Amino acid sequence: MTGGDDAPDATDATDRRTLLKGIGLGAVGTGAVGTGVLYRDRLGGEAAHAASAAALVSEDDVTHRATGGRWAAASTWEESDGPGDGANVQVPAETTVTVDHEDDARLRTIRVDGTLRFEPTAVAELAVDTIVVMSTGRLEIGSADEPVAGGADGGSASITFIDRGPIDTDWDRDRLSRGLLALEGATVRMHGGETTSFTALAEPPRRGESTLRLAEPPAGWRSGDTLVVAGVNPDRNEDERVTVAGVDGTTVELEDSLEYDHVPPRTDLRTYVAHLERPIRLESGTEQIPRRGHVMFMTGDVDVRGVEFHELGRTDKSRPVTNPDNGVPPKGVEPNPKARYACHFHRNGTDTDGEPAVVAGCVARGSPGWGFVNHRSYVHFTNNVSHRVFGSGFVAEVGAETGRFAGNFALRSRGTGRLPDHRQFHEDSEGAIDDFGHGGYGFWFQGPAVAVEDNVAAGHRHFGFVYWTRAKPDASVPAGEIGGVIGNRANLPLEHVDGQPELKRSDRVDDGKVPSSFVAFRSFRNNTVFASGGGLDISRHQFGNHHDRVAEYSVVEGFTAYNVGGLTSEWGSRYIPNRGGGQGGANGISIRYSANVVLRNVRLIAGDGDARGVGVNRNHAPINVRLESGEITGWTVGVRAPPRGTCPVRDVAFNNWLDIQTVDGMDRRWTPPQRIEIEGCSFADGGRGRVHLGTHLEEGPYALFRPDGAVTLEGERLYTAAQERSFEPYPTDADLAVVEPGEDALDDLTDAEPAALVGESNRALYEEYGISAGGELVPDSAGPDLDIVGGYRADASGDPRSDADGLVARVTSGRGSISQQGRLERGEPLYVYDESAYTTVPGKYAGLECVRPEREDHDGERRSFLGLTLRAPATVYVAYDAEVEPPAWLTDWTDTGDTLGTEDGLRRIYAREFDAGTAWLGGCPNTHRMYTPFLERA
Repeated sequence: MTGGDDAPDATDATDRRTLLKGIGLGAVGTGAVGTGVLYRDRLGGEAAHAASAAALVSEDDVTHRATGGRWAAASTWEESDGPGDGANVQVPAETTVTVDHEDDARLRTIRVDGTLRFEPTAVAELAVDTIVVMSTGRLEIGSADEPVAGGADGGSASITFIDRGPIDTDWDRDRLSRGLLALEGATVRMHGGETTSFTALAEPPRRGESTLRLAEPPAGWRSGDTLVVAGVNPDRNEDERVTVAGVDGTTVELEDSLEYDHVPPRTDLRTYVAHLERPIRLESGTEQIPRRGHVMFMTGDVDVRGVEFHELGRTDKSRPVTNPDNGVPPKGVEPNPKARYACHFHRNGTDTDGEPAVVAGCVARGSPGWGFVNHRSYVHFTNNVSHRVFGSGFVAEVGAETGRFAGNFALRSRGTGRLPDHRQFHEDSEGAIDDFGHGGYGFWFQGPAVAVEDNVAAGHRHFGFVYWTRAKPDASVPAGEIGGVIGNRANLPLEHVDGQPELKRSDRVDDGKVPSSFVAFRSFRNNTVFASGGGLDISRHQFGNHHDRVAEYSVVEGFTAYNVGGLTSEWGSRYIPNRGGGQGGANGISIRYSANVVLRNVRLIAGDGDARGVGVNRNHAPINVRLESGEITGWTVGVRAPPRGTCPVRDVAFNNWLDIQTVDGMDRRWTPPQRIEIEGCSFADGGRGRVHLGTHLEEGPYALFRPDGAVTLEGERLYTAAQERSFEPYPTDADLAVVEPGEDALDDLTDAEPAALVGESNRALYEEYGISAGGELVPDSAGPDLDIVGGYRADASGDPRSDADGLVARVTSGRGSISQQGRLERGEPLYVYDESAYTTVPGKYAGLECVRPEREDHDGERRSFLGLTLRAPATVYVAYDAEVEPPAWLTDWTDTGDTLGTEDGLRRIYAREFDAGTAWLGGCPNTHRMYTPFLERA
């Protein structure tokens, strides 16, 4: 029997308790029958974990049984002396034991059937391998009326999960031990005194200063406390751990002065300081990851406040887990079970009629996997801090979670540096097991039904926030049920779906549930990212369910991202923004395999740092993405407009090198046409132009010729260069062969055979067959405009750029990509977005005009791939990868024998003379590098 919706975990709580009681683990919790393997075979899901956890503290193994009273008193125990090293302790039902001292025994287990409490006014400490709070048990460390206040006179509490060597798998086959396990029905109350978890700085501090001025007075901050002032540099870690010397109102004096400036790029943007200590501390007794403690709440009756989860968790997100629900785990490696996290709610049910579990004002520090985790539970995470958590600081794990993440601060997650989709399930592929949230993120949400408001993410290797909402099976299922970009497995109860009546009565409903893949965000509002490798990534969201009911769309509202930098891979190179279909670094917002999203009042400011990426990016697939109001400034490209559906851009303030990039010619046979309406936007003089109009020439004839949507600017139609009357969509047979015309029939557009298209202009094709690229010829009244790149504006007149300097008037890419023009000099950039540069330039070529293409064009195979429209006759040079055989299109070029050195490898230089007009350069097959074109006047 497997877990998930097909096992006992799908029954209600009463049935589960009845089942556990029937095998000796019910309300009284007596007896244990065998190992975790037996339970896993007999039960499923959380019931298996509960049974395995209970087996760790079998009553048969108890060495010290309490009768009630102070832990340190001999009279508290049935035995002649109190528990010592290696003891297995039980606090029986209806019995209370109070810890009010620093106990030096190294216990093996504590089983809590009654109440284990810590005296809030004392310095109370225990050291133990494993604590299991049974279904009748209560763990109480402070209370709402009498919290553990901390400080010199306020008491403190700590539990250290000791290192007793490697996990004993003879005793614990499922590796659940070493930590705090609270079973269903258990009650956990931890209340530390109020502490301001983090706060905005009223004034950004500078290097050399030793005073912090806060926006409001902090609660619970004292001399000697440890703070972290968050760095704002996206290219290196400038977080500073500092010690409080004194607090006076909103002023905090530090023991030492700061080493860095912490100044954002705008005066109205904020920086933050976090407090890292709490009066209650749960910690690991070792730094060795496989032997550390973890916290697993299998009960929803949890209220935890003012707790520090210090160096907890042993699920190592730097490598795939070894016990996945689906797929092939890595072979021949040390065990790395999932679900051993710092603060983890494990399959407690998503019913929101009762009170949620609460984690408030806490800190998770130094986890090797995740920090605060909601796994199919109902939890409110508020006002917490994660710091130096590998992978992701805050997580909603499988898609069916409910509750909220509000007012939290995720600071500095390093992560693997792999792209978000890495480790996605692929059948029979070792390690491709749906093991996500490892790349270095602040918040990772597998599901949309949690409210996400007023959170801050800073210092992350990659995105601050990720929604990856393809419904994730929480059980072993047939491979066909998992899906790639569309998840059809119903996992979210209908009562958690608001405002989507069509979805609720659709055929996607199964047994009162729908796939979380198609559920709109409950709320994503007023969240902030800075000093990270990306802002927000949305993927696998409502894909395959596009519609025009805008009121049912997911809304990203009031989102701010500034100082967004690059993503450094695990090999130390930079991932450009478009790597993996918009998964790379330096993306303010990236939307992939998603539909029905509104971006409202977003503020995306590239700010300080070396990378200049894309404000709003996408892959080839998004449908119906609306951009309404906000500011997008400082990027190479402000918006790469989605290629499908109705995607208006309205009331946005732009100031970028290129503000809006569009691409036509995509295959939209089964998706709505592209309709981009640009209205009410302001365009500062940030760079090359307002709108770039490109055409994807490699998609196929049907996509290229089908009349399919339009781009308008203030109601005025824009046309791409591929719609020029003289443009030849397929100049050579080789161009047509690349797109496999047999699979892209022209269908109902014309009776012409694809071969008839070769060498014909749009004008000729329109007159003969009634077709032309883009479905419509550029009208005679249209003309180029300084606002438009690679296209035309209707009713324009003249060519303002006709007298411009330079040989290249226009660059046309087979992918519709952008390019930049510059001079061939040592140290100059090689590609758009890329860090690579020229290292050696032969003197005779120095200073020549060159074109920097997008590196995403590196795998183009079209014979006429890159068109350089020349104003005068010129010699065109191509510097091509010297390590591979040159492609066929270079056979009629002259090998000069010269080479060009770049940080991306050595290039051999080829030359050819062209007349004025369009010089076509071929694609770049058989190499991971895009070639470098440069030219001189003939």
